[in-house]
Amino acid sequence: MKLKMSLAFALAMGAGPALAQGADFYAGKTITMYVGLSAGGGYDQNARLVARHLDKYIAGKPTIVVRNMPGGGGLVMTNFVANVAPKDGLHIAAPQRGVPFEPLLGGDSHAKFDPLKLNWIGSTNSDTSVAVVHKRSGIKTWQELRDREVVVGGTGVGTESVTVPYLLRNLLGFRFRVIAGYPGGTDVNLAMERAEVDGRGTFSWTSLKPRLKEWIESGEYTILYQMGLKRHPEIPNIPLVTELTSDPEIKKILELQFAAFELGRPQFVAEGVPADRVNILRRAFDAAMKDKDLIAEALKGDMEINPVTGEEMTDILKEVYSSPKSVVTRLSEALKKPNDVRVIAPAAKPGSGN
Repeated sequence: MKLKMSLAFALAMGAGPALAQGADFYAGKTITMYVGLSAGGGYDQNARLVARHLDKYIAGKPTIVVRNMPGGGGLVMTNFVANVAPKDGLHIAAPQRGVPFEPLLGGDSHAKFDPLKLNWIGSTNSDTSVAVVHKRSGIKTWQELRDREVVVGGTGVGTESVTVPYLLRNLLGFRFRVIAGYPGGTDVNLAMERAEVDGRGTFSWTSLKPRLKEWIESGEYTILYQMGLKRHPEIPNIPLVTELTSDPEIKKILELQFAAFELGRPQFVAEGVPADRVNILRRAFDAAMKDKDLIAEALKGDMEINPVTGEEMTDILKEVYSSPKSVVTRLSEALKKPNDVRVIAPAAKPGSGN
């Protein structure tokens, strides 16, 4: 994957002037940024961070509002923006990073879009996720996952929070069972505290980091492994999931799955949006990632800024979808909805995914 801009480089570069193109179109308009989960968690906070600064770099300075559209782990929103919302450059989707890979499920997928035809705008960061368990589970190392069942919480049935634990059960023998249906990551966290579940099979490192002292350093929770294509520099001693197997084919399947983490916090507009408006939004996004106020706000909120451009995201997806058919087929089989997943309709106040 291409080298991403570092935070230090972004700070050094500073931010350029508002883009001159498209002023006639965007002047007086409102851009809606859709988030596929309810308010309060990592994806929602990230989208709102971008929304607060993106208008500076679109000539005509349109108003940008954020609308939460939870459902189906982000698929309801993604299908809406891809197919129903006007294709005019005024509707930006901010889905979970795993949503562009949903079509890999083949006939089991509820995706009504082709990720290679969507116009990717950019992502604030590539991402790392971790698996965490509460101390009451008795699990202290990833090896013990093969000997003892662990119940983890998840959001929509097609999301990473559900599919990844079962993928690792199928490929690595981890005895995960998932309770799905929580509106978002905040609700899963509450479920862990209420002992409804033992942990989370996926938890964004940037979302966990603010709770590090309270949760990890206190011994209440244990990080078992991390997921992505490389170890995060802040947790170098936590093993990478691709290091947990010596089988070369399984390793390739895991690398294909966790390429999603390179997309981090993706944003797109639909196929059919005029190319000049796609370019305006991409260049505005790139400029916003260098904005000193955005960077300062991100640092204050423990959010990482190591951007991925829309063009880089497109290249990543092309690479994934050109993978050998045998690897894609085996990944698709391993991701299929299991028979023992339990889906609930929680009474907890909705939170959001991380």
